[in-house]
Parts: sequence; structure tokens; C-alpha cells
Amino acid sequence: MSDSPGLWDRASLPSPVIPLERSFEGWLGLEWIELEADSAHVRFEVRENLKQPLGLLHGGIYSAVAETVASVATVNRVWEDGYVGSGLSNYASFLRPVRGGTLDVIAKLRGHDDREWTWGHEFIDEAGNLCALVEVTIAVRPAPGRSLPR
Repeated sequence: MSDSPGLWDRASLPSPVIPLERSFEGWLGLEWIELEADSAHVRFEVRENLKQPLGLLHGGIYSAVAETVASVATVNRVWEDGYVGSGLSNYASFLRPVRGGTLDVIAKLRGHDDREWTWGHEFIDEAGNLCALVEVTIAVRPAPGRSLPR
């Protein structure tokens, strides 16, 4: 599963409208390690163009990565039933600065109902330090142009 383009070849996800390499997710450079029913694991390199001018990973990157992971993980579960997901809320706590290296992001489904799915994300550096926590809630709604199963 480490090949992100291969991730989008599964029937449980919609076909991309924009080629991955030209999308925001492609720019983030996420490597998908695992995508399960109630968890996901991605990894990404802390590149210079993801940092703020003082050399730290920009806080918005944590939120963007977490929302991307939560959205893909939710849609992976609901697409075949005729639904799509999109971000509803995103709350980040920054625990330690990150200046470089690789971050692993472990997402776990906290709970869901018919309309909202909440995911918790841990950002862990190469030394095993917890660097940030991000909670994301994804709204689940009928996919435009798709009929719902009965």
C-alpha cells in the first residue's frame, strides 16, 4: 500500500478528477502505509516547502495531512454505499517543534454515526516522539449523482 497512486485504484474510493501528482495530496507527498476500516498510517518527509520562515514545520501542514487522511479513510468506508465525506472540523495541538526528518501519522477512528466520523491522529517523529495531536470530524453525505443502495 506504500504507493499512493495505487491507493486510488481501489473500488472503495472514487476515481480522481485531478491526477494525484497535480493535487494537494500529491504535493504533500504522503506515503500510504496502511488503510484499514478503523485506522490509517501515512508517512511524509518534512521538506523545506512545508516549513514556515523560521524553519519549523508549518502548523497548517499537520491539519492538512490529518484532514486528508481522515477524508480518505472515511470515504474508503462509505463510497461503495453511495456517500462521500468532507471536512467538518479540525483541531490541532502542537506538542514539540519539528524541523526535519520524516513523520509518521497514525489515525484511529474515534467513533461515527450516519452523518459524522471522528478521527484522532498522532504525529510521531523518527525518534518516536509524539509531536502533535489532531482531531478531525468528517461530514458524510450522499454523493452527488449517485443513487443510494436500498
